[in-house]
Amino acid sequence: MKQLLSIILCLSFTLLMNNNCFAQESTYELKGLHTVYVEIYGNAFEGYTIGYDYALKLHERHKLSFKCGFGFVPQSDKIFNFFDLPIATEISYLYGKEHHLELGVGVTCNANFWSSKGGFYRADWLTPFRIGYRFQKDDGGLFLKAAATPFIWWNLSFMPWFGVGLGYTFKSR
Repeated sequence: MKQLLSIILCLSFTLLMNNNCFAQESTYELKGLHTVYVEIYGNAFEGYTIGYDYALKLHERHKLSFKCGFGFVPQSDKIFNFFDLPIATEISYLYGKEHHLELGVGVTCNANFWSSKGGFYRADWLTPFRIGYRFQKDDGGLFLKAAATPFIWWNLSFMPWFGVGLGYTFKSR
C-alpha cells in the first residue's frame, strides 16, 4: 500500500512539474459571436421570442451555434385570461462565410397558464428542427435568418412551420 502511494505521489509531482510541455502550438484562435435577436414564429411555435445566440467559429466556413430564447404570448377569451410562455433552446451547424446554411435541432417547452379561479398550468414539449438561411458577418452588425422549423410534439404528432428573425451581432474581440 505504501509503495502504491509513493508511486502515485511521484507521478503527480512529475506531472505538476511538467505542466508547460505541449505537443503542438495552436495558431488558430477560436472566436465566438454574440447575437441578440427577435424571432417571429420559429422555435416558440406561436408569437415571437427574444433570443441570445452564441456562434463558435470552428473553421473558416464552419460554425456551431447555441441559442436560447423566451417569449410571452398573452391571450384571452370571455371566460379565461391566459398566456403562453415558450422557452426554446437549440444547437445548429452553420456552413458559409456571411451567408450560411443553418441546420439545427432544439427543445421547446411551451408553458400555458390560465388565470381563472385557482389557476391552471400545462406544458407542451416539442422538438423543432431548423433548415434555413442565416446572414451574419464575423465583424458584427445586422443579423437575419429565415427557416423552415417543423415540429415534432413529444406525443409524436408532426407540424410543418417556419420562422423569421432579425437582430444584431456584436463585434468579436
